[in-house]
Amino acid sequence: MCGIAGFIQRAPAPDVLEAMLAKIAHRGPDGDGRWIAQAGGWHVHLGHRRLSIIDIEGGRQPMGNEDGAVQITYNGELYNFRELRRDLERRHHFTTRSDTEVIVHLLEDKGSAGLVDLNGMFAFALWDSRSGTLLLARDRPGIKPLYYAPLADGGVAFASELSSLLRHPGVPRRISREGLLSYFFCDYALPPWSLVDGVRKLEPAHFATWKDGALSTSEPYWRLAPPAQPPRLGSRDQLAEELWSRLSAAVQRQMVADVPVGVFLSGGLDSSSVATLAQGFTEERLRTFSIGFEAKSFDESGYARIVAARIGSQHTEEIVGEQTLLDSLDTVIESLDEPLADHSYLPTYLLARLTARHVKVVLGGDGGDELWAGYPTYKAHQYARVYALLPHAMKSEVVAKFVTHLPVAAGYQSLDWKLRRFAGRWDDDMLRRHFRWLSSIDLPDLGRALPFARGETPPPLRVSYPELGDWMTTLLGVDFSSYMHASVLTKVDRASMAHSLEVRPPILDNEFVAWSFSVPSELKLRHGTSKYLFKKAARPHLPHEIVDRPKRGFGIPLIAWLRGPLIPALDEALGDSVLWDDGLLDRDVFRAWKDDHVAGKADASKPLWALLVLSRWARREGITA
Repeated sequence: MCGIAGFIQRAPAPDVLEAMLAKIAHRGPDGDGRWIAQAGGWHVHLGHRRLSIIDIEGGRQPMGNEDGAVQITYNGELYNFRELRRDLERRHHFTTRSDTEVIVHLLEDKGSAGLVDLNGMFAFALWDSRSGTLLLARDRPGIKPLYYAPLADGGVAFASELSSLLRHPGVPRRISREGLLSYFFCDYALPPWSLVDGVRKLEPAHFATWKDGALSTSEPYWRLAPPAQPPRLGSRDQLAEELWSRLSAAVQRQMVADVPVGVFLSGGLDSSSVATLAQGFTEERLRTFSIGFEAKSFDESGYARIVAARIGSQHTEEIVGEQTLLDSLDTVIESLDEPLADHSYLPTYLLARLTARHVKVVLGGDGGDELWAGYPTYKAHQYARVYALLPHAMKSEVVAKFVTHLPVAAGYQSLDWKLRRFAGRWDDDMLRRHFRWLSSIDLPDLGRALPFARGETPPPLRVSYPELGDWMTTLLGVDFSSYMHASVLTKVDRASMAHSLEVRPPILDNEFVAWSFSVPSELKLRHGTSKYLFKKAARPHLPHEIVDRPKRGFGIPLIAWLRGPLIPALDEALGDSVLWDDGLLDRDVFRAWKDDHVAGKADASKPLWALLVLSRWARREGITA
């Protein structure tokens, strides 16, 4: 796992590459490399920071083919590289044991058509001097990030992180209105948008090419789609056994490393399943890691201990208090790179910090909720099918007004919060309703808070999502294609790589994803039970306390903090800032939200936290309006 950066432009600028690599040194502290060449009046600069996991001695990058005509700088892990290599060895001479060299030769032979063969997590830039073409590509689920931007002279720059890309003097530092609208609507800038004007995020399962001053529009090399032929499915018992077998195979594939592999263990169904399977593929005691909280209402560490005792892992945990969390806040926000308003980033960062003291690679449980209907939102959509039958006047005049008068609780996703979301953000359109329930600032308030956006549709509602059959499978595809990679996977990538830690999600293995989407939705949410088939598969292998426990998020007491210790930080954000220039944000609206929140009249924690994170980033990076 690594960090990559580079650019192609008319003038040489080696010092720029150094500055870009310096900003992502945390992604690869084990070494760095550069490859610089000239081609047809263009200067090609490829840079790499390395975290050594496979072929520690021989996997240095940038890496080339036999004659050096093809060069790659690559961030990722390929889990089927050995199978691909066996075929490629008939035509190519390999000099390393690394997965990187497999990609070089595969794409040398097949070009972008070879991308569909890759099973892993990756983002890379591949330069082919024979055709004068740069290929940028990103993995199917969007586990690894890649930012890029066209340059004024016709060139292009790219990097693993936005802060690295901004070290190139040709990349502007103006805030993106589209990115800002996406951010305040759903906590993240959905690819291809970013928070910087002119900077693009490559979408998952996409590639883009540059050749002789022309940068292509990104194209998909794979799409989430219903199976060409309906699979032959057995009984529920057979399907449960097959699920466990397929997940086991994915875990085994992702255990491959030349260094010890541990597991993030939250005590939830997903991470507990991964840990249980992983213990079977190591001769040593598996290392597992969790973080807990002194505040019992947020602490889940006891569940992790139950699983660790069951599988006999060497378990490491850290229990943190509120002051530790608050003291870490500035450092944590600094590490975010591009703003992300998911406050669970804070405990994720602390978990990664703890884990990185012991191992360089861990498996995680990300992806299970999006594949197997684990979020409570899906249940809410089931209730919505009945609620939709009520007369419009009753929904808007009676129920919606009733929930606005409910007392505001300070707990994480309390009942009053859920009821307000359900009825107060009701929409007859399922997709709009889905995003509104999850949004930071709801559609009616966006135009007030962001004056430039009055009448505008937020970017996530403009995207064409895959039609996957029934309503639930379609919604799972929506979350897989938006929230999962833009928020969940981004959070884990930034938190882990801030500590030079690689996190692999076996649940997002190509084969397991494809099979999961072929399973009927009634086996995912059944009679009010979420993840029905997953739980059935795990029940023989996990303690019942884990299988039957209700889902909880990785939360922190943000509502209370924004009524107490974070008020000075909020006041700072509401002071002088580029965010109030040129009508970007309406300061009076945000001040009113802050006053109501502090007074306990409303829960405005999501937009206020989003403002705080964004303000710190804009000041740090010198962003302009």
